[in-house]
Amino acid sequence: MAKKISPARRREIEREASAIRLDGIRRGLTVEETVTRILEAVPEVLALEAWRFANGWTRTEVSARLDNHYEQEGLEPPHLSAADICRWEHGERRPGDERIEYFCRLYRTRPDRLGFGTDHSRTDMDHLRRTGILDAFPYTSTESEEDLAERVRNARQRINMFGLTRNFYGREAMLSLFEERARAMPVRIFVMDPFCDSRKDRYRIEPSEAAMEDPGRYVREILRPLYGVAQRERNFRVFLYNFPCSFAIEEIDDAVRVMLYGHGKRGTQGPILVFGGETSTQNFFVDQIRWLERLSEGETPEPWASKGISVRPLEL
Repeated sequence: MAKKISPARRREIEREASAIRLDGIRRGLTVEETVTRILEAVPEVLALEAWRFANGWTRTEVSARLDNHYEQEGLEPPHLSAADICRWEHGERRPGDERIEYFCRLYRTRPDRLGFGTDHSRTDMDHLRRTGILDAFPYTSTESEEDLAERVRNARQRINMFGLTRNFYGREAMLSLFEERARAMPVRIFVMDPFCDSRKDRYRIEPSEAAMEDPGRYVREILRPLYGVAQRERNFRVFLYNFPCSFAIEEIDDAVRVMLYGHGKRGTQGPILVFGGETSTQNFFVDQIRWLERLSEGETPEPWASKGISVRPLEL
């Protein structure tokens, strides 16, 4: 049973909860997010009452809405009193299972989130584990670049890069890393041809300052340094592809880093997700790399040949 709270404090709680709800509306928060904020800010409030506060309803309104749910199913409405709802909200009594079910329908949530029972379904963390997510970065940053460099430095089997190759690859430190690893394993970089038609389509939705907006500069600052490494190390190869893409893939041994592209955004502003563990999600992206490898080796099965798909070695 919850600790007894004075009427004066109850009025204060209602004002605090109302202010949090209005702030949530201004911020565009969901009802569930507002519930969480109320429970964090006002620890005396129990979950069932927090859901009512987050919706901005009185107990009389809650009773009427519950009646409506019953009537929609052709059932006799319970006509709950405000006092009954008050006792449940304050933890003085527990509603029956049927009432809990209808509260869940009313608030569009689960019993455990209303304070009744425990959620025994797979947790969100389990769901993330099943996708194989090892790490995530909100966008390209020093931290995400250090992660990539460290993975390349520790690679033991393979390094494959695919996407709108960033100038980060052309920096001296990364070039040295690529060259050093190419002495021990295959290193392949698949880059969009800066002069292909797909490049023009892609960069219609990129900001004007995006790197490949100037193809000549892109060749000079990124492709030529990579090509120089390819001339020195036979295990280091650079290929040009001529089709649009909506994400970049960096496969290093058994992990893949995926960067998402977006309209009106630079490529480096996209979130980066790191997958591993031989999950179906990881395999989806690995299959993309294997497909590129087959195309780069001259294996261009239908329907790709008829679509004009090309993956060819970089020549400067």
